[in-house]
Amino acid sequence: IDIIRRSIQERRFRVWYQPIYCCHDDIFCSAEALLRLNDYEGKPIPPDVFIPLAEETGMIGELTWIVLEEICRLLSSGQVPGLKTVSLNLSMQQLLDPGLADRIQRYLTEYQLSPDCLKVEITERFLLHDVLYAKRQLASLTAIGIQIYMDDFGTGYSNLSSVLDYPFAFIKLDRSLVIHVPEDHRAELMLRTLLTLFHSLGKRVVVEGVESKALADYLKHCGSDMIQGFYYAAPMAKEELIAFFSQKNHPENRKMDA
Repeated sequence: IDIIRRSIQERRFRVWYQPIYCCHDDIFCSAEALLRLNDYEGKPIPPDVFIPLAEETGMIGELTWIVLEEICRLLSSGQVPGLKTVSLNLSMQQLLDPGLADRIQRYLTEYQLSPDCLKVEITERFLLHDVLYAKRQLASLTAIGIQIYMDDFGTGYSNLSSVLDYPFAFIKLDRSLVIHVPEDHRAELMLRTLLTLFHSLGKRVVVEGVESKALADYLKHCGSDMIQGFYYAAPMAKEELIAFFSQKNHPENRKMDA
């Protein structure tokens, strides 16, 4: 907790990015922003350690604004070829802030960015907290042009009614839903059913946790919109992201990959 508090004051947190592949355009078009922190001896502190602590101690809000500002700075720089959007994970604390949409808008205005370049990722846990408040809060985000990802579909309740009741533009399928695809016929059938269902509802589907070429090829073949996972790239620092997009999105390299 002391390291987190001092690191906020000293701006020691770093934002890393995991590239996301867009199947329809055959290009890396997006990335998810992820927070990273080392202790004072240079040893990484896992996010699943420091993020829950930041939530428990009320410091998660400050971390969210650090990430958002770094995202805006990166997008406004134009340094990453083909990068159209970056997604930001919002904590329960941030989602309960009635001034959330206004503050996000201020950052976008400051960096002269269009709202469609920023996506927000939330989990079902927030929706279960207070249904009416959740609807108002998500409506306030969509009102300023922010599109919303439903994160980790396939874990927790995975309530299909949430897809109907809330303004999700994207559904992120958890790795647990595709880990046995295409070998397991039942898993394959469930994946195809979910893709058909979500597409018929006007949603785009992102599959995360993809770690093999066989699965990536299958997902492209069966109609997935976007793919995220270690098969394409692990999370990386900004400098690596610039180099990655420059290489992978170069026309000659895309032609060779095809």
